Amino acid sequence: MNKLLRLNFVLITLASLSVSCAKEISESSEDVEKRYLESHVKVMYNDTLEKTTSGIYIISMVQGTGLAVDDTSGVYVRYSTMDLKKNYLSTNNDSIAKIIGTYADSTYFGPKLFQLGDYSLIKGIEETLLKMREGGRIKVIIPTWLSNYNYTGSSYTLSTPTIYDIEVLKVVRSVAQFQIDTLEAYSKKHYRGIDSIVNGFYCKKLEEGIGDTLKVDEYVSFWYVARLLDGFVVDTNIEDTARKYRIYNSNRSDGYAAMTHTITDPKTSSSSGTLIRGMDKALLNMKHGGISVAFFNSDWGYGSSAKSFGRYQPLVYWIKVVSDGKDDIDDDDD
Repeated sequence: MNKLLRLNFVLITLASLSVSCAKEISESSEDVEKRYLESHVKVMYNDTLEKTTSGIYIISMVQGTGLAVDDTSGVYVRYSTMDLKKNYLSTNNDSIAKIIGTYADSTYFGPKLFQLGDYSLIKGIEETLLKMREGGRIKVIIPTWLSNYNYTGSSYTLSTPTIYDIEVLKVVRSVAQFQIDTLEAYSKKHYRGIDSIVNGFYCKKLEEGIGDTLKVDEYVSFWYVARLLDGFVVDTNIEDTARKYRIYNSNRSDGYAAMTHTITDPKTSSSSGTLIRGMDKALLNMKHGGISVAFFNSDWGYGSSAKSFGRYQPLVYWIKVVSDGKDDIDDDDD
């Protein structure tokens, strides 16, 4: 065999081996993403970012000087998410929302609670927060393989690597106690420090009403305005109020009529029924034609359920019970 034929044979053999190896090697999506992120960091950040052992890239970090986050902390945050091209995907920062055109008066842009240790946060966010203290701010790239939760069988929530920009506003060891402290402060500020009727529930009568106090199983009609403690209006069945706060919905099922309800015992009911327990509790302290303000912790409200205004939120309800079937309404208690 001459040298030319031998060379051709070697080349053909090597080519066939490479094809064979290519067929046997299968690269996982995680491996592909790792290579992609490595290339991205080299090009966009000159390969200068710190990388955790799990695969999070830290773009910037100011740890903060306040209370440290631990694995059961409640952390109130202001945050935004972006794709790798730094296009905004979501935010609870109203100034950013106004710039990118996603701001709406009906959307709550207050601090959001991130609760560690209850399987409500993806792994990447929990790991990121555990580096932080109150008053800090961190910007990281979280890969998709860290976007599942800390329980068996949870799936990824991110389809692509995502930048998280998180500002730690408040760290609390107990969200339940923080709610009580906040309600006490609210009571002192607005209602001269009235005491709670039961744990986490406060009620102030603005107008007494007439007749007997309402009872369980009694059928009533009433108007209401629901707020958060910072004044943000969550819901109302008063059309003028809905328009005032720009939360009016022309498709609302009740057409902004007085709400009708058969009062349920809040001791035996749950907030998954027609009304949250706090509204039933408030009605049981009222009379026909009466007006009250009730404010209470999330045990009387939506608890851990994720609402548009967050989880574990105390609520304030202004309620007016219709008198003798008259569908009358005055302005709410602004």
